[in-house]
Amino acid sequence: MSAKNADPTLVYVIADYGDLHDLAFAEVTQRLHYELTGLSTEIHTFAVPAFDTFATGFALAQTALNSKLGARQKFFVNTAPRKDDLAPRKRNAGEGFVYAKLQNGVEICAVNSGHSLAFVKDAAVEIRQIKCDVHGSQFRSRDIFPAAFGTILKGDYSILGEDVRDCVPDFPHDVVCYTDGYGNMKCSMDPDRLTAVKNKHLILDINGRVQVAKAADGIFGVADGEYCISAGSSGWTYPDGKVVRFTEVVKRGGNAAKTFGKPPGGLPIHWRTTE
Repeated sequence: MSAKNADPTLVYVIADYGDLHDLAFAEVTQRLHYELTGLSTEIHTFAVPAFDTFATGFALAQTALNSKLGARQKFFVNTAPRKDDLAPRKRNAGEGFVYAKLQNGVEICAVNSGHSLAFVKDAAVEIRQIKCDVHGSQFRSRDIFPAAFGTILKGDYSILGEDVRDCVPDFPHDVVCYTDGYGNMKCSMDPDRLTAVKNKHLILDINGRVQVAKAADGIFGVADGEYCISAGSSGWTYPDGKVVRFTEVVKRGGNAAKTFGKPPGGLPIHWRTTE
């Protein structure tokens, strides 16, 4: 991994710093370029909502598990709400930084917070603690973690510690995971559950708000301005052959998430028929 290849290594930064023009993305990218000096890399940044480890985990899995780049694809992931201990923190301590290698060859360095690694857990060959400081800076993803990331990308795995797979939660079912730019909500609900009620109208209850939506055959299976719930475009296949597909809640030509109060990741989706 330390050799300089003709084809650059693609590094995705997934973080909850705010909009992509937020200064934090510039500072972290700058530091990563420094720590990766000597390697041929391209760094791209992707924003997720603040503290939302469900959105982080979904975005990571959708891009990492579907990647065809293998060892040429790396991830630097930072959503660190510091919810593992709600008491006052000493020296800005937070969740640990971990390394995961997927069966498809993709490598990930991520803060092990909430559900950030839950969606890739079943595809990981190993998930191990990275031996680096977890305190000493409010901005660990700029001041501490890039150096560890660079060490690993340059082929030095001596900083890897104990196996922490058991510290990663399992795949969360039947919850809102991610909202795209159109306001379509991607939910970890098996769309096969809608087969028996296809073309019927359902009452959706999300975030304490209720809306009628049609169980449609595709997200454009309703008229403009109407709501639907259907199999969406997201999902992946795990190494054991298990296929995961996500259900989407959509307002055609509008914003379904706004209707439901822009629910954060992790909120459950409930539904029943109107009959």
